[in-house]
Amino acid sequence: MLDFLISYPLYIPFIIFNVFIIYKVIKLVLKENKGKKDDDEDGGILANDHPKLDLPPGVTLPVSPKETVLSD
Repeated sequence: MLDFLISYPLYIPFIIFNVFIIYKVIKLVLKENKGKKDDDEDGGILANDHPKLDLPPGVTLPVSPKETVLSD
């Protein structure tokens, strides 16, 4: 092993550099995930937040959505 290190003196700095890069990448990924919250905590869309419809003149929304409509 010592002969290999003497033959290739840049092997150890290369290994140290690779370990440093891997450490920085892992640290960066963990830092980005730490500040974000999951969507489960937000609660999603409110139930009473109905979309704004662009209806033509004379057409309105139904008064009660629970009324059953019987077809003739």
